[in-house]
Amino acid sequence: MTSVHWTQEHLTFPVNYCDLAKACVHDNRMVCATTENNCIRRTFLDQCDMYEYNCDYHADFRKLTVQRSPCNGVPDYQC
Repeated sequence: MTSVHWTQEHLTFPVNYCDLAKACVHDNRMVCATTENNCIRRTFLDQCDMYEYNCDYHADFRKLTVQRSPCNGVPDYQC
């Protein structure tokens, strides 16, 4: 009889956006994201695009959780 070991997967910090980008499946649902200090906000084609951008440019954009539409029609900005 074989024993099964259950494991719980979780993210480790700092988040490896390159690994997330490789495993991500594009769904074309636009995402509004901001940096941790809220100084820069950008619209991405989807969450996978955000991961790819973070990987390529060593950025740390995170998806905004409260929104009606991507960035609510407000243009992207940078402080």
